[in-house]
Amino acid sequence: MPFFLLGHMGSGKTTLGKKTASILNIPFLDLDELIVLDTGMSINELFAQKGEVFFRKTERSVLYNYPFKANTIIATGGGTPCFYDNHDFMKQIGVTIYLKVSVGELANRLQLSNERPLLCNNILNLHDFIIQNLSQRESNYSMSDYIVESDNISTDDIKNIIQI
Repeated sequence: MPFFLLGHMGSGKTTLGKKTASILNIPFLDLDELIVLDTGMSINELFAQKGEVFFRKTERSVLYNYPFKANTIIATGGGTPCFYDNHDFMKQIGVTIYLKVSVGELANRLQLSNERPLLCNNILNLHDFIIQNLSQRESNYSMSDYIVESDNISTDDIKNIIQI
């Protein structure tokens, strides 16, 4: 089964996913990178030119149509499990792992980021944005097969869950 890493932006899905996949010598995929390949546009361009609704529909289409293989780690977007029935779908075909990071740690990790489309207008109120965003998404994240407290997570924590 594939392993889907879920969590708020800045939770370490891509960074931990790449490192863990490398250590385990298994494939790593980033859903955002698959969307870029599918559309020929960056995530920022998609949000700016087509809007979030278009992005979410494209995200769902790529998620549903990509042939994910067993023993692959996939980093999802922060909103992926929160739209349509994406989380249920990921649980049907694989294992979902929620990287749960505290608001303060997320704010520290994201404060210098200018690459994330949902942060473009929220930098001045980053802490409040994270609280509001998490309050909307936490119930979706919490449906994951595994919930890992991730302020100080290591690749060993993910390896112990995957146990290939």
